[in-house]
Amino acid sequence: MKPPIKGDSKNLPITSADEIRHLAGPLADHTIAEILGLLPTVEDLEVALVYARGDGDVAGKAGHVLAGKPARIYELLSEDDSYQSDEF
Repeated sequence: MKPPIKGDSKNLPITSADEIRHLAGPLADHTIAEILGLLPTVEDLEVALVYARGDGDVAGKAGHVLAGKPARIYELLSEDDSYQSDEF
């Protein structure tokens, strides 16, 4: 993996539950633990959130297929009863 470019925070790894909750809102502890176990970047989480919030059709039409870590994060968000995508 190439080192992140200074100021390119989307490629930085997420390292805490607080970072995830700041971006995603309320989530169950087990979901947070699973997401952290994937060693995602901010971009991975943001892409998953776009799809989880229902904007995936727009992203899909632009040629961005959900795969890899964002796809797994999306699955975890979809299974979490604490996640409230309509609040954002």
